[in-house]
Amino acid sequence: MSVTIIDVAKSAQVSKSTAGRVMAGETYGVSDEARDKVLKAAQRLGYVKNSVAKSLRTDQTYTTLLIIPDITNGFWAEVARGCQDVFDAHGYSLLLANSDWQRNRELKYLEMAKANRVAAVLVNAPGLDSSLLKTLSCPVVILGDRLGAMPFPVVGTDTYHAVQLALSYLFERGHERIAMVHPKDVDGEGASMIRYQAYKDFMETHNLTFADSWVTARPLTMATGCDLAEAFKVMEQRPTALLTGNDLVGIGFLRRCEEIGIKVPDDISLVGMDDIPSAALVSPSLTTVRKPQREIGEQAVQIVMDMIAGREVAPRTLLSAEIVERETVRVQR
Repeated sequence: MSVTIIDVAKSAQVSKSTAGRVMAGETYGVSDEARDKVLKAAQRLGYVKNSVAKSLRTDQTYTTLLIIPDITNGFWAEVARGCQDVFDAHGYSLLLANSDWQRNRELKYLEMAKANRVAAVLVNAPGLDSSLLKTLSCPVVILGDRLGAMPFPVVGTDTYHAVQLALSYLFERGHERIAMVHPKDVDGEGASMIRYQAYKDFMETHNLTFADSWVTARPLTMATGCDLAEAFKVMEQRPTALLTGNDLVGIGFLRRCEEIGIKVPDDISLVGMDDIPSAALVSPSLTTVRKPQREIGEQAVQIVMDMIAGREVAPRTLLSAEIVERETVRVQR
């Protein structure tokens, strides 16, 4: 027999309404002592909030949808955790959908959201379909920096600054021949164009030249990193450093370099992007640009809750990145 909110209230020796407010994440009229007693009782009894029953009582859905491009990337795992923590505090459930960088999957999930009525949609999609998103009768938040004005709030890292930060780090260590991998965009407004513009502006500002083969738009996977290592091995005009689109590309590059006899950072320096946990575990450990992954999820959900409550929200919320210095960059002499 499942544990009810009444069971929790009895165990915590508080009223049912107080227990309900605590489990819904409400703070008004609830003392810290009562909240602590309720949360401990819920954990002790194994209580699980019944969002379905709540929806039937109020004719309001408490299920939300998060669409991400790659569930195997630790970056998105942290973003999803940030989303879930805040939604859970407010009594909402979170469904996770993986598009695997495929536009048809994105469209399928959005159609499902439209047909099955969700409370909110949070989405990072290389093939973002704004026209379909506009037909959803719920709050929509875009995850990830994008060019131009969007009809929905955007939450992500300041991509332009993050790329320039990495390039400055390499340049200050004597690197002038710098290559970059950026993600493929379907609509031409996403992170790919921002990263390319940041790269181009940096190179022009510092009077640096680059070969066309040094800048490539590829899927941000470990397989791409392996392919790039093979290409580097036979390249006539080699860069001295590579800025990858994410840490998965960097890790794939490192693995294949070890197999084919390329030394990092002696033959080429490497900077990743995101700072997923495995970036610190590979050898040599990957120097990278840390993005505030969990905070992105938390901020996005807070914006959703503000939208549900009818409060005004900022059109763009961009968080700062920072360099994490490890072992894959050498000083050029």
